[in-house]
Amino acid sequence: MTIRIMTVALRHEHDIVSARQRARQIAALIGFDAQDQVRIATAVSEIARNAFRYARDGRVDFSLAGVTHPQVLRIVVSDAGPGVADLPAVLEGRYRSQTGMGLGITGARRLMDRFTIDSRPGAPTTIEMQKMVPRGTPLLGPDAIVVLAERLAREAPRTAAEEVQQQNQELLRTLEELTRRQGEIAARPLLEQ
Repeated sequence: MTIRIMTVALRHEHDIVSARQRARQIAALIGFDAQDQVRIATAVSEIARNAFRYARDGRVDFSLAGVTHPQVLRIVVSDAGPGVADLPAVLEGRYRSQTGMGLGITGARRLMDRFTIDSRPGAPTTIEMQKMVPRGTPLLGPDAIVVLAERLAREAPRTAAEEVQQQNQELLRTLEELTRRQGEIAARPLLEQ
């Protein structure tokens, strides 16, 4: 069973920011830790950006799948665009776009547990991403999802500047964690390494 949480339309550039915010908020409310919240938000942001840039019309559907452990956060990004012209090259990391490195799809794929793409030249694209809900998280049924969706509806969207500030804070926390881990590794006696 899959329970719909919410949908974000991708009609304007600021909708990409909204999709990222909602992804992070949903992940937090479901019980993902801070790192997974960032992974999910980043993957959604990258795929939403691609959908908007190349198709100018799309949507991001958030839902929760499963009624037993492990449940899965399911995110489907669909567009009405012309499809991905050279999908094999993109998925193999050989594609270089004129607007960047073509890393949005491959980067998002690495951040999520499951990633499928349905795209053909001349046809709309649908990308489904999944992240397993952390162990120990209570099961979320339809009633809990209704409460979660109502809470999301009450939260005011952030401005683009506030979202950039949030992203910067996330990056700084990640860098601090990496620095701490590198220090721990460097402090180990050589015999342990």
